[in-house]
Amino acid sequence: MLSLSFSSPLAPTSRLLAIFLGVSASVSLFALPGQAQISQAVVQEIIDGNQVYIQEIPAKVDDKADFGQVVLTKESRASLAFNNGAAGRLGHNASVTVGQCVEVQQGELLISGPVNGCVAGITVAVKGTVYVLQKQDDKSGTVKVVEGTVQVTTADKPGETVEVKAGEQISILRGILGSVIPMTPEEIVALLSGQLFSGFQIPVTPDGLLQSACSRLLPGLSCSTTGLPSYPVPSLPVPISIPGLPF
Repeated sequence: MLSLSFSSPLAPTSRLLAIFLGVSASVSLFALPGQAQISQAVVQEIIDGNQVYIQEIPAKVDDKADFGQVVLTKESRASLAFNNGAAGRLGHNASVTVGQCVEVQQGELLISGPVNGCVAGITVAVKGTVYVLQKQDDKSGTVKVVEGTVQVTTADKPGETVEVKAGEQISILRGILGSVIPMTPEEIVALLSGQLFSGFQIPVTPDGLLQSACSRLLPGLSCSTTGLPSYPVPSLPVPISIPGLPF
């Protein structure tokens, strides 16, 4: 929450200007309020074929999904640009509803920036974040955080929140939250190398952010500028030649 104080009274115009300058100087893309209104999503990129749909109508790049409409993928994947400057990516066989809370009906959704998400009866509020929502079936889901922090709330206990930080995950079953647990290095590698990160050309974060996040989560591994980790290639043993032997 941004708090501003003034040492002397200002005229209305000057006060508004001071507030604007203060906000502009202190708020970046990943510090925008998580409650920012989402009313539209634009299809930015489609890969693995052309099976992307808006309201069950075939979609193409630059098509728009408005508030309350459903974006669906089948064998394809897609990236989205939300009207507040945030971004998202849909995996195969996924569907989401555009709204104040972008709701995952099935599959996987990557969210980058100030977008609240909903899945399996819970709400995820963001604090400048890159995170993934997974819907396994009608009653279960998972929240995985790559960068930043999210606050997870259940519908029956709106005043109680659980904080999930970068490198952590939490499962949901029938609207009930599990425990916050760290992702294993193997799980992080699988996530950052998986369908929500590999193959896309349009970045979803500012330059260097994913590489930095990958390096923090996976120290010792090499991370590309897009955040894709790779294991170091071991060197092959050098053959030793022994005199008198045919090798």
